[in-house]
Amino acid sequence: MALTVNSSDDLIGQRNLSEDSSQQSNDLASRQKSAEDEVKESRAAREKERLQWEEEERQRKIEEREKAEKERLEAERRSLYAELEGMDYDLLSLVDYPTDHEIFAAKRARTLWFIALGSALFLFLASLLSLTSPWVGGIAGGIAFVLWLTHGAGMMSYFPSLNRYPALVTQRKRLKRDLIEYIRNIEGRLGYIHRIYPLVEFNPRLGGRRFKRLALMSREHTLLANLRTLQDTKTYYEFMVEALKGYQELLQKEKEDAFIESMDFDPNELDENAQAHEEKLQQQEQQQAISAASKEQAETSTQQEEQAAASEDNKKESP
Repeated sequence: MALTVNSSDDLIGQRNLSEDSSQQSNDLASRQKSAEDEVKESRAAREKERLQWEEEERQRKIEEREKAEKERLEAERRSLYAELEGMDYDLLSLVDYPTDHEIFAAKRARTLWFIALGSALFLFLASLLSLTSPWVGGIAGGIAFVLWLTHGAGMMSYFPSLNRYPALVTQRKRLKRDLIEYIRNIEGRLGYIHRIYPLVEFNPRLGGRRFKRLALMSREHTLLANLRTLQDTKTYYEFMVEALKGYQELLQKEKEDAFIESMDFDPNELDENAQAHEEKLQQQEQQQAISAASKEQAETSTQQEEQAAASEDNKKESP
């Protein structure tokens, strides 16, 4: 009997031990699983933080590159703006370019010189052939000799009308060649006009259609091929003048902004005060207009009363 009880107790003890061991193993497995989950979560969190940091660094580098590129472009644009002050506007405007009237007058003077020389030679030869009087031939020969000396003996400088026409024609060709070469140097390989076109913000005149056309041709590198007439070169010169005005307006605006920033008051407050002052002036003008209208109305009513009283007096006086 005692052996049976001991064996049953042993069985119960072994069962309890097995249950405890299985529970301990289950707890250990659950703890290992939870630890593994925590490790996975920590790894995922670290990976997420790493990816977020990399994305932030990438965005920061992109912003830095964009900022550096923007600063570079702004510095390049400002240097292009500054070049406007050193342009040869006399050459761009062709201030020394001979006009058609000057060319015609010089050509007419040279033609008259040739006619006078030919006529004198004809009369001289006619006198040799006894077709005219000897004294006419002598005078004509003397005139022809003097006229020929003005051309053949290097005396043309004393008679500007003789060499003015070829000089003016040569001057025209030289100025055209110099102007085209100067514009070619200005435009370069990248173009110039379209890169300073943002000055239209400070000078609305640059927004004209002909100026837009020039800027587009400068961007497409077809500007020189389209500068065919004096009107085209004049438009180019006018663009440069208006761009210079826009650059001067930009400098003036920067000076004004720097002056406002150097003061102790808020620019927005200054604008508000100016607006309030304008509103006050408008109210005063309205009050003055109302008072003037009321005064005029009172004067009108007074005149009407006086006219009515005068008409009544006239009726009483009449028999």
